[in-house]
Amino acid sequence: MDSVRMYRIICLKRSQFRESKDYEFTSSWFKDSKIVYWRDNRSGYTDDVNEAGLYFQHELEDCGGKHGDWLLDPVWQTVGDVY
Repeated sequence: MDSVRMYRIICLKRSQFRESKDYEFTSSWFKDSKIVYWRDNRSGYTDDVNEAGLYFQHELEDCGGKHGDWLLDPVWQTVGDVY
């Protein structure tokens, strides 16, 4: 099966990141943080990764915000799940 790269958008303004003294971004640091994602079609926010919207690269051009407002979380999706 073919896969396509899509993206979850992490809202940096609404997320709460765990403090870390060692300045390393590890999986436990990410897991212990409260990450807030954009929903489908830029229709609000959620802290549930299963409710996060998946965006194609060309759709990111339509996403507003200022520098540093959001961060991308790349996800590989099988083609059958996307279309």
